[in-house]
Amino acid sequence: MILNLGKLNYVESLSVQRKLNQLRNEGRIEDSMIVVEHPEVYTAGIHWVPGAEADGLDVVKVERGGSITYHGPGQLITYYIVNLKERNINVLNLINKIQECSIKLLGMWGIGADPRLGKETGIWAGEKKIASIGLAVKGFSTLHGCALNVSTDLSNFYRIQPCDFHPEVMTSMERILKKPVDLDKVKKQYMDISQEKLGMGEIIKNKGGFENLNELLSGTVL
Repeated sequence: MILNLGKLNYVESLSVQRKLNQLRNEGRIEDSMIVVEHPEVYTAGIHWVPGAEADGLDVVKVERGGSITYHGPGQLITYYIVNLKERNINVLNLINKIQECSIKLLGMWGIGADPRLGKETGIWAGEKKIASIGLAVKGFSTLHGCALNVSTDLSNFYRIQPCDFHPEVMTSMERILKKPVDLDKVKKQYMDISQEKLGMGEIIKNKGGFENLNELLSGTVL
C-alpha cells in the first residue's frame, strides 16, 4: 500500500515508520510506502560526526545511513517499508529502484538526472544534488527513504553541510526549471511510478485512511 499522510511532523512519521516496520516483519501487512511532507527539521544518520554546525541546532538522530540533512515544506518525502527477504533482494537493489523512480519522475519534467552511490550519493542533476537517499534495515524490512527537493527553500541547507557537502551543491526542481512546481502533482506522478516500478498497491489518502493515526501506531487496525 501507499500511505499518503499529507503534512506530518518528522517524529510522528518516524513512529509510523517504525510501527509499520514491526508489522511488516511480523507478516501482518504487505510492503508499504509512505508519502509525506514535513515541517522544518534537521535529521542525522549513523555516519554524522557533529561539528560546529550542530551548535544551537535541534537535530533528530535516527538509524538511517548517511549524515545530516534538512527536511521541510516543498520536499517530496518517501519512506519504504519493504521486506527484503520476501523480495529476495538486498538494500542496494532497493536503492537502485528508488533512484529509478526519481529519475523517471524528473525526466517527465524535462530534468536530466543520474544516480550516484560513491562519495556522491542520491540523485544528481549535473553537478547539483536534487534528492537524498538513506535507508535502514531492521529485521528483514527497511525504513527511511528519499527526499526530493521540489520547491524546497534551499537556504535552510546553509545551516549545515548536507550529506557532508557544501550547501551550494543542493538544488530543486523549481530552481532548475525557473518556475513554480505543484508539489501535489509531483506526488501523484511519483506514486503512480512507484506502483509501476516497485509494485506498490492501493494509494490510501488522508493519514492512511484511518480514523485516528493512533490506531495505526497501536496496531489495532492492520
